[in-house]
Amino acid sequence: MKVQTKITLLLVVVVATFLAGLWAFRAYDKLKFRHIAEERFQERNHAFEDFLKYHGQPLDTLVRDFTAWDQMVSAIAANDQSWFEENVSDATLDSFHANAAWVFSTDGKIAYERNNLNTAEFAQIPVPVEAFTEMFAGGPLCHFFAKTAQGIMEIRGGTVHASRDFARATPAGGFFFAGRLWSKPTLDEMSMFTGNDISLLTPPPRVGENVNDEQNGAIAFSRPLYTWDGQPLAQMLVRNESPVVKELNRSSARLLLALVIFSIVLLLLLAVSLVRWVRQPLRRTMESLSQNDPKPILGLCEDNSEFGELARTIRKFFEQRDNLIGEMDERRATEEALRKSEEELRHSQKMEAVGRLAGGVAHDFNNLLTAIIGYADLINERNPADQVIRQHAELILKAGEQAASLTRQLLAFSRKQLLQPKVIDLNQLVVEMEKLLRRVIGERFDLRTLPEAKIGRVLADPTQIEQVILNLGVNARDAMPTGGALTIRTANVQLDEGTAGHISESLSAGDYVELSVVDTGAGMDAETMSHIFEPFFTTKGPGKGTGLGLATVYGIVRQSGGGISVETEPGKGSIFRIFFPQETAPVDASKPDIAAPDKTRNFETVLVAEDEEIVRVLVCEVLEEEGYNVLRAPDGIEALKIARAFEAPIHLLVSDVIMPHMNGPELAAQLTALRPDIKVLYVSGYSDNDIGDHGVLDMKIELLQKPFTPQVLAWKVRDVIEERTHAHTAPA
Repeated sequence: MKVQTKITLLLVVVVATFLAGLWAFRAYDKLKFRHIAEERFQERNHAFEDFLKYHGQPLDTLVRDFTAWDQMVSAIAANDQSWFEENVSDATLDSFHANAAWVFSTDGKIAYERNNLNTAEFAQIPVPVEAFTEMFAGGPLCHFFAKTAQGIMEIRGGTVHASRDFARATPAGGFFFAGRLWSKPTLDEMSMFTGNDISLLTPPPRVGENVNDEQNGAIAFSRPLYTWDGQPLAQMLVRNESPVVKELNRSSARLLLALVIFSIVLLLLLAVSLVRWVRQPLRRTMESLSQNDPKPILGLCEDNSEFGELARTIRKFFEQRDNLIGEMDERRATEEALRKSEEELRHSQKMEAVGRLAGGVAHDFNNLLTAIIGYADLINERNPADQVIRQHAELILKAGEQAASLTRQLLAFSRKQLLQPKVIDLNQLVVEMEKLLRRVIGERFDLRTLPEAKIGRVLADPTQIEQVILNLGVNARDAMPTGGALTIRTANVQLDEGTAGHISESLSAGDYVELSVVDTGAGMDAETMSHIFEPFFTTKGPGKGTGLGLATVYGIVRQSGGGISVETEPGKGSIFRIFFPQETAPVDASKPDIAAPDKTRNFETVLVAEDEEIVRVLVCEVLEEEGYNVLRAPDGIEALKIARAFEAPIHLLVSDVIMPHMNGPELAAQLTALRPDIKVLYVSGYSDNDIGDHGVLDMKIELLQKPFTPQVLAWKVRDVIEERTHAHTAPA
């Protein structure tokens, strides 16, 4: 902060403190007035209530008395207009301070209406007839207000009964309403009665309770006037002005204005002095520093003041600066390069360690989950009539599927999963995902999909890209707890070498299809954004997030050959941009829907090689139920022995990829040499590139990834045996 600014602020604080003291004294006076107003509020409030009661008593008496007449019950039943003309006349209305009256039969049809305002407006009661049932649901009498072209009208109504039925216990014979217009004379009468200035505000301000406020010497409070359905129609504002307090306020305002003028004059005098003694030397010093040039302070160097000493020090600094700049730049560049290399190495080592852990966990967990999901499915199918067993089996299936989803996320963010890419249209995929996203994120969000890319073809695993869009949608939903807008857009972009390298070191210049996900949520600060793609990092509370969502997105995008960038600010939402290389090849044909296979009638022979006993038993049991002749082997060496000893044809080898002594590909190579006609189906929970090149599956290889259900296993085995080439994975 500048010296001049500091001195000025100090003086401002002094003056402000003085003014604050005066303001506090004035506020104390206003507080005393408010205390008096509070004490008188209850008194005024009671006076106001007394007036309302007094004002509404004639209408209330009219409704109560008339609805107790036997003649009115008979007149309604007989539609006796002459009786109504004689008994509900203008004189009757005037005697009860009423302006209009309406009589209805029990079916809601009007039997008679009368008003002394000489207007056809009140031929119909200003409330819906259909509301009578709701108005009288709480009792035989009602009281409300309605808006008319001539102003606000107070209306009281009651059900019509025999004259001796004081409790109104018998069925109603009709409805009787009387109303009085709250015109300017009515409000003037109210003001005279209460000693206050009373007015109506329409439409009513947002005032829920009675108000007691003190402002400029006025005591004010308000009361809402409600319609028949309890909605506020108008606000009655009651004000009482105190001339004494208003005069005190005016005197205080004049004193305050004089003090403000005095303060301004004092500040002007101080400002002139500061400009001459402080600002000019500081300006020359700052000009020299901002221009990196000692010339502006050469004259100041001859001054004997503190500013002269400062100027001489700055001139000496300029003389030494040029010698240090080169050395500092070189050191800074070296440190930055070392820091970046260290961060990249640390991240690479961490991801490698997490990847190895994920691979080990996936291999063991997927074997266990295959057995859990498979046997739960078998229990469910074999006990269709037992609801308890089916319910328990379905819960086991649900838990197994959630665990399998977590395992897939572990493999995705560590880039250890097997991708099965094909040419897809990203525009079509985004449109197809909209319906699912709406169900997942909820109706309170404004979701828009904008497939604007002219060429949306990319080479990627469609299942994994769907997972990316779903994870980003859920992340956006969590960032907008009170709702907001979510936009998913595709576009064609061309990246130059610099932009591509900034997004990801693996990207090069060229044509890309951009997938952007934009939300209007809370956004992120720089510290949070630096960790969002790290596994298990989450800003949610305990038990509300695994921290794998964005890490999974990052892993899938990088393994698919793309890049991702994020733009965000706290309070301004976030933009996730994903770039996939544009593909020129045509879109691969979609896999047709295939019904579950029937049991085989050919009794083909299937050799099952699986080192995990529980998985091996499950697979063999399922295939035997499907009608296959099953040969079992706990490893590759035993499978070769069985194949050599078995004289009949073996139609299919079902082999785990990772097994002790001999893995699946080695077994398949030796077995196909021994039996050229045998077909091969691999099953694997984690391959570690044993059958895929850098995580991408060869299109000629048939693979069933663990965990799988018995139905999917049966479908895939039949698919491979019959050499159906339309798919390489079983349906989910």
